Amino acid sequence: MKRFTTISAGLILGSPALALAADHSASYRGIGWIYFVFIGGILIYGVNDAFGKKAMYVAAPIILGWCYWMLPPN
Repeated sequence: MKRFTTISAGLILGSPALALAADHSASYRGIGWIYFVFIGGILIYGVNDAFGKKAMYVAAPIILGWCYWMLPPN
């Protein structure tokens, strides 16, 4: 059991070193998409709930455009 604990602790503590050593060119645009989709959905639902379907049809493209322009650059 002691050997298992030592090996699992070594793997857990050694894995961040592998992640930090990897060279990547990723941006935050992907997680930004997910975040702004949820925010946009909540805002559109709030407009629908507060003002009705007709106001939602007007506000939804504005909210979606705002969400797109708030995304971080590539």
